[in-house]
Amino acid sequence: MNKLEKITLDNGLTIYLYPDTKKHTTIFQFITLFGGTSKDFIIDNKEVHFQDGLAHILEHYLVECNKYGNFIDILGKMEMSTNAATSLTHTKYYFEAVEKVDEGIKTIIRSVYNPIFTTDNLEKIKLPIYQEIKGKQRSKFFEENIEILHSTFKNIKFRSVIGTIENVKNTTIEDLKLCYETFYQPHNQIIIISGNYNKENILKTIKEEINNYTFKKHDVKKIDLNEEESVASKKSNIIFPTPIPYVDVTYKIKLPKMTPKEKVTLTFYLSELFNENIGISSPLYEKLIKEKIITTKLNASFLKIEDYILITIGSSTLKEKELTKEIINNFKNINFDKDLFELNKKREILNIILRDESLPTMTTTLSDNIINYDYHNLDTVEDIESFTFEKYKNVINNLNFNNYTITTINNEGSN
Repeated sequence: MNKLEKITLDNGLTIYLYPDTKKHTTIFQFITLFGGTSKDFIIDNKEVHFQDGLAHILEHYLVECNKYGNFIDILGKMEMSTNAATSLTHTKYYFEAVEKVDEGIKTIIRSVYNPIFTTDNLEKIKLPIYQEIKGKQRSKFFEENIEILHSTFKNIKFRSVIGTIENVKNTTIEDLKLCYETFYQPHNQIIIISGNYNKENILKTIKEEINNYTFKKHDVKKIDLNEEESVASKKSNIIFPTPIPYVDVTYKIKLPKMTPKEKVTLTFYLSELFNENIGISSPLYEKLIKEKIITTKLNASFLKIEDYILITIGSSTLKEKELTKEIINNFKNINFDKDLFELNKKREILNIILRDESLPTMTTTLSDNIINYDYHNLDTVEDIESFTFEKYKNVINNLNFNNYTITTINNEGSN
């Protein structure tokens, strides 16, 4: 595994360098720590609560409405794979290229740092976002995800990275400018560069570009929302056209105090929890299939928002009460299988070995570790080998599965 190098410039911009001369390409990511859940702040002694979708709108705006034009079009003409994306915690602008890496870096930095804020530009940007939202609203799971957040959180108001059409309509140019000036600052940004590149040239290019700009400073403090551990609602229902009803049980779990490395380790343990307790070889799955409660797989996901993780398990079923009862009983008596744990460790070690052969996969893992868990490195084969069955049981047993909500999707008039 190659060595990760971290460099912090005088203005606070942090650069992560992960060289790999065996690769033919270079991946560049310019990341701002402002995403979908970035909503509640005190800015210059004024309390501010942003609406959903603002970070996503700003992402679209910076791509298209800047002094130099749409950078995706510009880099596309250079035969680079490029795009931008907004997540829960951050927004990134990126490309993958074989050559002209310096030009790609200049293009993205100049685009991000040279917006032209006008009301006309904003209204133009809103139109494709309306279509994007309408497309997502055709999915029952998009609506369900919003409903789950309504049912789980009381004080945390985040519901969707993309927001609603009403959110987008209500967004003003002043909202965008405030977010941009407050959060698009070097001390709140990171750059990750991986692959085959000339370190000296790249650092020179970044420093020369960044030094061309001055930044207005704001006093920013995140508001503590004092979210309670209990859920807002124990049960909810969504009426949506669906051939078979769908049921989810979502557990709201407050994370204990953990080191960054322990947080990364938790992702493996949660994956192990899913494999042992709801995977196709689990006793629960076998029982559900045998009793014809479900006819397809159980789905599982986990989502980290603030100091909480949401663990969601569900499936299509005609026996909604039976399915929810079996899931809840299962997580009151969690199954721990040592042989399966050791088998999954071997599988994860293989995944890490294969991951290092894929530059995009490796870069995504690295950025997730840095941004979501404050762990400034890649997890290694040695890390996985250090996991023990007893540690795994201890971590999972310390999670509180007492707070959950049940969400059902069915047709109007269904029971």
